[in-house]
Amino acid sequence: MSGHHQDQAKYVAYVLWLIGYSYATIGKVLQLKRSQVSGIIDRSEYAGRSAMSRAQRAALLKELEEIRFEDGKPIDGGMLDQVRLAVLD
Repeated sequence: MSGHHQDQAKYVAYVLWLIGYSYATIGKVLQLKRSQVSGIIDRSEYAGRSAMSRAQRAALLKELEEIRFEDGKPIDGGMLDQVRLAVLD
């Protein structure tokens, strides 16, 4: 996997994880195994989702949203265009 695709997958995984999706669902979106998704999340600053408040998750999600575009192009390659970037209940 090239570095760019890896960054894209990580970014999408982080965003979907903070929104509230499961490893399995994120794996389907990224066409990765559940274990690969858990590895990406577990090695990130977002691993402790269950210990975060909704406000903390929303703030982290906003930070990710603010860096979504590089040179006018979305890091996620447009995968998140139809996703509402808000924490699920």
